Amino acid sequence: MTRYDVVVLGDVNMDYVVHNLPFRLSDLVDNGLVDWAEIDELPGGSGLNFCTFAAAAGYNCLLLGKAGNDSDGSAITTWLRARDIAIPRQWTTTAPTGKAFILRDSAGIRLIINNRHNANHSLSAVDVEEYSAALASCRVLNISGYCISSPRTARYYAALRAMALARSCPRPPVVVFDVVPHRIYEQLTFEQFRECTTHVDILISEVATMRRFLGLGSRSEAIDESMARDTAERLSVYYPRFALRYGSSGCDLEILTDVHGARFAHHATGHDQAHDKRGYGDRLALSALRDFFHVLPPTSAAGRHDSR
Repeated sequence: MTRYDVVVLGDVNMDYVVHNLPFRLSDLVDNGLVDWAEIDELPGGSGLNFCTFAAAAGYNCLLLGKAGNDSDGSAITTWLRARDIAIPRQWTTTAPTGKAFILRDSAGIRLIINNRHNANHSLSAVDVEEYSAALASCRVLNISGYCISSPRTARYYAALRAMALARSCPRPPVVVFDVVPHRIYEQLTFEQFRECTTHVDILISEVATMRRFLGLGSRSEAIDESMARDTAERLSVYYPRFALRYGSSGCDLEILTDVHGARFAHHATGHDQAHDKRGYGDRLALSALRDFFHVLPPTSAAGRHDSR
C-alpha cells in the first residue's frame, strides 16, 4: 500500500489567467473596452495547487478530487501524472471539468469566475471511503473550504466523512482546513462552520473572514495589526492552532499561533513582491505546516525526506 504524506480534498480546475491588467476594474465605465493580454491556460484549483507545491517540495501526495471526461480533464490528468501526484481510481465524471477565469487588475484586485456546474461537486463519501487506508497512514489531511461551501453537493458529505475517518484512525493525521471561499460566512453561520470543522487541528484563514464569523467589524474596515492580533486571541478559544492572514491583498501579513505549544509568529509573507501570485496562499500553508507547526518533515536538497 502506498503511504502518502499528504491527502488533499479540493478543487481541480483548468485556470484561464490574466496576470496584470493595465487598469483598475473599478474604472470600467465605458462599454466595448478591448485589452490585449496574455491568457495562460494552467491546471489549478485549491486542491491541485496545494498538491503541486507539496509534490515539488518532495512530499508524496494523493489528490482526492474529480475531473470531467473532456479535453481539460485529460490535460490535467497528464499534467498530474507527470508530477507524480496520485489521483483516485474513479477520477473522471460526466460533468465538465472545473474552469476558472482569473484576472488581477493594476491595483492587485483579483476577480475569479468559476463554472457553476462542474466535476468538483461530484466527489462523494464513497470515493473517500475507498481511500480510508490512505487517510489512516498519511501525515496531513488538507481540506479546502470549497468542499463544504455548498451543503447540497455530494462533496460536502465527502469532506465531513474524510475528516471523521481521519479522526478515528489509531494514529490520526493532522487535519488542516483552508477557509475558502473567503466569504464562506455568507453560506454558513459560525455555529454551522464550527460543527463542520469539529475534527480540524489547524485552521488557515484570512483575518477578515474570521472577524465576520465572530461578529466583529464590517467588510469596509481596514484591518491593522492590532485588529489581527485581537482576532487571533479570540479565535484561540475555538482553534488552538491556526494561520491568519491580512493586508491589502488578504495575505500580505500572517499570524501563526500554536496555543498549546505557546508559540506565536507574525511576519510579512512577501506576497506583494511575488511575480506569480496564483496559489500563493497554498505556498504559505505548506511553509507553515513544515516550518512552524512541524507536521511535515523537512525535505532534503534532493527534494525528498526520510520515510515515516
